[in-house]
Amino acid sequence: MSMPLTRVLSLAAAVGAGALLMPALANAQGTERQRLACMTDAMTLCSRDVPDTRRIERCLRRNYDRISAPCQGELDAANAAASPGVPQYGR
Repeated sequence: MSMPLTRVLSLAAAVGAGALLMPALANAQGTERQRLACMTDAMTLCSRDVPDTRRIERCLRRNYDRISAPCQGELDAANAAASPGVPQYGR
């Protein structure tokens, strides 16, 4: 059974975006845990910012209310580590 062309193109675009995003996030300051928690959110909300990791992070922070709970947790933890004593981001 063959896939419709639109499905093939969508799949190719998703794989291409993932291939672009993976090295960008791998080179970021983030941990593997942070990358895993935020990968889907970054690809969904911030694909236009690839491969600029700083822009991806800013995009995720701008869209804090729209990202997954695990990604929010990682952003909160990173924020707390960077600014001890400052209330967590988004809270």
